[in-house]
Amino acid sequence: MALFVDLEEEAEPPQTQHYGLKPQWNGERVKQQLPNGQNGLHGGESQGTTIDREPENPNEHNGMAEALGCYPIVMAIASSIDLNTLDNLSRTCRQVHQALLQYRSSILAHTLHCVNEDVPVDPEDTFRYRARAGNWYYMEDGRTGDYNGKSGNCARDMVAECRRCGTVVCRNCAIKPPAPAVFRDRHRRLCIPCSKAPLGSLVKPSLSPDTLVDAEEMQRAICTCDTKGVWLCQPCGRSIRGADHDYKSIWKWRNQYGEVLGGLGTGIGEGDRGVICGREAACCGSKEREQETDCDAADAREQDENNGGTLSPWTTPSPASSIAGSPPSERRTPSPQLRPGYARHEIEGIGGVVKTKLVRIVRVGACVPEWEDEKNKNEILGREVSGRSRSWCGWCWRVIPGKKDWEMAKAKNANIPIPNEK
Repeated sequence: MALFVDLEEEAEPPQTQHYGLKPQWNGERVKQQLPNGQNGLHGGESQGTTIDREPENPNEHNGMAEALGCYPIVMAIASSIDLNTLDNLSRTCRQVHQALLQYRSSILAHTLHCVNEDVPVDPEDTFRYRARAGNWYYMEDGRTGDYNGKSGNCARDMVAECRRCGTVVCRNCAIKPPAPAVFRDRHRRLCIPCSKAPLGSLVKPSLSPDTLVDAEEMQRAICTCDTKGVWLCQPCGRSIRGADHDYKSIWKWRNQYGEVLGGLGTGIGEGDRGVICGREAACCGSKEREQETDCDAADAREQDENNGGTLSPWTTPSPASSIAGSPPSERRTPSPQLRPGYARHEIEGIGGVVKTKLVRIVRVGACVPEWEDEKNKNEILGREVSGRSRSWCGWCWRVIPGKKDWEMAKAKNANIPIPNEK
């Protein structure tokens, strides 16, 4: 460390004072403070007292360190962070480290805990689960069966909320990071009202309409799967690959069957016959529509979920288990225990078969636009994948800002007037 002293003004001490170093005095100010009637002995004592005085440490009166010294405040903060964040907090300065050190045992016990910490470890499925969890392609709905256990003891160093549902999980209970090649499949197209709405209205909780995309509160609310990583719990993460495959299949089918194919696809994209917005029921332009559901299939699916789920694809059921697990006669078509009513309608099909349909009012998102250049190139969501248009993440269910959002934030930071969109 170098200390520069200005020797031109001999009557004043140097203004540059670093922490841990004593200022270099020239004695002029000390002589001025001495009274004329004092002898040399008292003058020497006064001079020594002034010279030996330590400089004032600006970090001694740290407001953050004083707040962390209060037990209720430090416990409230510790209950919302994991051990890694707590370690980073203690390394900010010496005063904060000393304030946290006095409550060390209590803080370590009250940091963020995984929701599966009290669940016992399943020794039978541990090896199979660990082997399959290392490969992201097994994270598909239906491929992992009804596994609800965990692979090992829960960790305390990396614990955070699931980016989709908010469940607190550790690194051992979260899904493995997807392959970089599949990050382009998470995009969902937004409708025109959602693409033109302020970015703050598309996040939860809603922010001010003038909040920029580079603001700290906005960065916590938007999708960060490609920058900070994917953090999803097992129930939310097992279905992302199947949902991506279904969404891509819809666009492939729409690009293949169009108006040019013998008029087969005439009117598909008109009215309510298009692809709905990625936000679905939370869409800015959503409407209420009637939805018909086969009651027999819905009732059977609900019964299977209540009885413990379906069989795993890698297990072969025996004849005895097939007979024991077959639905009773009263569960088969039609369902006699659920009589027709206001929502359940009996419909006579081909051959006189009577089926029950569940008719209910649901909220459906608006239809998204389809671009001719993407149809001609046989390209799926080209604007969203390249970042030119705003999109929706199908993994964490958060908005992905587009090019215009970043340009608007850059222009406002540079005080450049933004032209009004027509």
